[in-house]
Amino acid sequence: MPADTRATRSSPAIDNTDWLKFVAIVMVSIDHFGFFFVENDEWWSVLGRLAAPVFFFLMGFAKSRTVPFRWIWLGVILTLLESWNANWSWATPNILLSFVLIRILRPYVQTLLLKYSWIAFILLVSAFLAMLPFATPMFDYGMEGWLWAMFGLCQRIHVDSVSNVGKHKEVQTPNPLRGKITDTALMRLIACLIAASIYVWQEQLEFEFSQIPLASCIFGVSIVSSILIFFRRGPSDIQPPQPIAQVLRFTGRHTLEIYAIQLGGFELIVKFLPDLAV
Repeated sequence: MPADTRATRSSPAIDNTDWLKFVAIVMVSIDHFGFFFVENDEWWSVLGRLAAPVFFFLMGFAKSRTVPFRWIWLGVILTLLESWNANWSWATPNILLSFVLIRILRPYVQTLLLKYSWIAFILLVSAFLAMLPFATPMFDYGMEGWLWAMFGLCQRIHVDSVSNVGKHKEVQTPNPLRGKITDTALMRLIACLIAASIYVWQEQLEFEFSQIPLASCIFGVSIVSSILIFFRRGPSDIQPPQPIAQVLRFTGRHTLEIYAIQLGGFELIVKFLPDLAV
C-alpha cells in the first residue's frame, strides 16, 4: 500500500467541529490581544464577539456528561489571575466555570425539553431572560451564553429527531415522528433568534460600539448564527492537506487548553511587564 494512502487511512477526517473551534479560538486570540495590548481595540473586540457563541453552542450541542476536572482548576486560576491584575477586586468567574455548570445541567434541561416540549422551552427561556440583569457578575457573558447553549441543545434535539425519522421510514404509513421534526425545527430557530438578539444587545451595552463596528458585529453574529443553524457533527466536506489537517485536529481537541494558556499568558505579561499593556 502506498505511504500516502496509509497516512490518509490512519488519520481521522477533519470534523465540522474542528473548523468551528479553530476559527473561534483565532477570534478569541484576536480579541484578547486587542484587549491587553491595543489602545483602540474596538475592531478587535468586534471580531472577538464572534467566538463565544460558538463555544456556548457546542456546550449545548455536545452529548457528553463528563466534566473534565481541568476545566475547574483552569477556570479558578484564570479568575484569580484576572482578580490579581485588578488589585484583587471581584472578577466574574471565568467562562470555563460556566461551561462546567452547563455541562452538569444540560442533561436535566434536555429531559425537560423532551418531556414537556414548548412548555419547558418557554419557561426556561423566560427564566434566562429574567436573570439577565443579575447574571453578569456571576457568569462570564451572563445569560447570553446560556441562551446560546440552549440553542445548541435545541439544535441537537432537532438533529437527533431528523436522524430518528430516517431510521424509521415507512413507505405507506405516515411517520408519527415527522410532526416532532416540525416542532424541533421551529424551536431551534426561535432559540437562535433569541440568543443572537440578546447577545448583540448585551454586548453593545458593554462595549458601546460606534455605528459601523456595531453593524459589522450584527452582520458577523448573523453569519455565525446561520452556520450554527445548519451545523451537524461529522466529517467536513472540506478536507485540507495533512499539515493543515493536523493543526485543525490538534486545535479541535485542545481548544480550551489553548484558550487557557493564551489568556493566562497575557494576564502574566501585563502583570510583570505593565509597560506593554494599554
